[in-house]
Amino acid sequence: MDAELSARFAAEVDWSKVVDPYTPWQHGPDLLERVWSPDARTADDAHADLHVACCGDGSSVLPAAVEVLPFLVRAAGDPDVRVRPQILDTLAVLGRAGNAARPTAPGPKPGGWRPTAPAAWPAAWDRATDALLPGLADGDDAVRAGVAAVLAQATGRADDLVDRLRSRFEDEPEQPVAEQLVLSVGELAPHAVNRRAAAVAWLRQRMDDVGKGEEPDIDQNVDAWIAWTEQRGHDVRLSAVTALRHVLPGRPDPAYARTTVDALIRPSPYDAARIEGHRFLYVTRAVDADARLDEDLPGRLALARELLRQDSAAHHESGLRIAAALMSRWRSAVPELLPDVAEFVDDPDEVNRSFALRVLAMCGTAARPWADRAAAHLSEDDEPYEPARRHAVWMLSRAGDERCVEPLIDGLSSGRATGFSVSPPYLSTCDWEKSDLNYTEALRPFAVRAEALPVPPPTRGDVPAAAVRDRRSSTSQDATERARVRWREASDPNEVVYCLLELTAKSARKAYATPGGVKPLLLLAEIAATHPPVADEVAGRLEATARARVEGDCRFEAMTLLRALWELTRDGHRVAPRPGRPRPDLPTRRRAAHDRGSRGTPRRGRGRRPAGRDGRRPAGPAPARYRRAPCPPRPVARRPQ
Repeated sequence: MDAELSARFAAEVDWSKVVDPYTPWQHGPDLLERVWSPDARTADDAHADLHVACCGDGSSVLPAAVEVLPFLVRAAGDPDVRVRPQILDTLAVLGRAGNAARPTAPGPKPGGWRPTAPAAWPAAWDRATDALLPGLADGDDAVRAGVAAVLAQATGRADDLVDRLRSRFEDEPEQPVAEQLVLSVGELAPHAVNRRAAAVAWLRQRMDDVGKGEEPDIDQNVDAWIAWTEQRGHDVRLSAVTALRHVLPGRPDPAYARTTVDALIRPSPYDAARIEGHRFLYVTRAVDADARLDEDLPGRLALARELLRQDSAAHHESGLRIAAALMSRWRSAVPELLPDVAEFVDDPDEVNRSFALRVLAMCGTAARPWADRAAAHLSEDDEPYEPARRHAVWMLSRAGDERCVEPLIDGLSSGRATGFSVSPPYLSTCDWEKSDLNYTEALRPFAVRAEALPVPPPTRGDVPAAAVRDRRSSTSQDATERARVRWREASDPNEVVYCLLELTAKSARKAYATPGGVKPLLLLAEIAATHPPVADEVAGRLEATARARVEGDCRFEAMTLLRALWELTRDGHRVAPRPGRPRPDLPTRRRAAHDRGSRGTPRRGRGRRPAGRDGRRPAGPAPARYRRAPCPPRPVARRPQ
């Protein structure tokens, strides 16, 4: 980077607007200088700071974006910059936010917060679009694809850009870039005035074009193989389907499903070479392509059946996952696909065998005709793959077959790993943390027989000691849930608070993952609000753990802990830095609200005298009129007598 460009950073950018939206931190010209750093880590850190300063969480265009946009565009086109694809990602985010934003801040009307953009943003974005156009011919394919994605957000110039992107497609040598060009045309076409019909017709041609076709055998015809290698054509059928669905929403077309089936069953040579030996790549591609068909149930049923009829394990896994998605969304899909899925209960591939049993369990009593086949997978001698045994037991339980009771009770009494949770599911804000594989629900239909056995099924407040040794159960979450239930039933904090303190003793270590995440700490804060002897210790642990999570880049957990700290102490100076002493390490958006009033003046602290006209604060306790009233005690849930 030359000295002239560095001087422009200081002269042409209003650095008073380039600030972190969540902290008092203000950037300087060195931020842009670090983008041009030859060290990849330094440049990446600088780009991350620029991204936050320009668009925050990506929902709005902030004033800093207008100031640094010309230099971001220049960096995206400079081969010496190590983070060009990342910068183009940021520009695409800014383009989407600018299209969804309003030019001014919303008024105090119902409806919640709305994204905004500075008034100067449309003109600045239009100039950036012109500067980005040469990037379509850049020597780096990742940059070309990134430029195409950014230009897709320039909806005000849709007619011109549709023609430019179509023209570039004819000369593009790389398949991934060609796919992005098709997707960009699909995003721009709805905004085009004169070129919309031409764009739709071009996309339909791409949906029917198989590209170069299959590669000829060089041993049989050398001339044909040479001619094939010199051809320039791309199979972008799946991308064309996605683009057409975006251009023509609400207009189902059976051709979409037919094209998707054909593209997945007979992929292009490029796709076949890319996914060869990587089963998960094909499964991901197939599942994503199916999801894009959305409401087309007949087409999606045909896709699932066709994949299940193929010979490879990758096709079968894709078909099973698509079938599971359809059966969970449409009840009419269950009788259509359940017999096909049941054929894989005895599949040689252990992953597909296990997943087929899991889908049968999902169907409950509708899967009873295949209970005998599932019962053949209960013992370790018959089924060496443990997840398959687990789902066979669960399938029999859901189907009401008593053959599942013996392996369940055996797992409870022996303490071996079975994959079943020792506690029943509990309400959670995170649905993926619910485990439907648990002893309580599995044994519930067979309560009479289970009570006659030596080990009773677990309940919410009583978990058998042998089952605690189940290595696959979530021990910390079970302990937190048992503590919560015990506290709410007994209303005695002493019974659980010290166990929770022991569980979270190492939570303030930077590289230490607290068992159960932040749930034990949140429960501890809730209990400490009614138990003053440990309130200070708990508050200190919350604050220290929040700092550790910030240093470990777990900012979401830090925000959750800071919110709990505020609810416990109502002390803004513990949650946020005092005025004049910024602590940028605490990532709370409400820091300014805690430290400053609506007009930017410092709030009065608890029990502190207000400052006089000279700005000095008198010593000694504040008069009673300036003291904050104590918070009312929080109600304690007691078990009815």
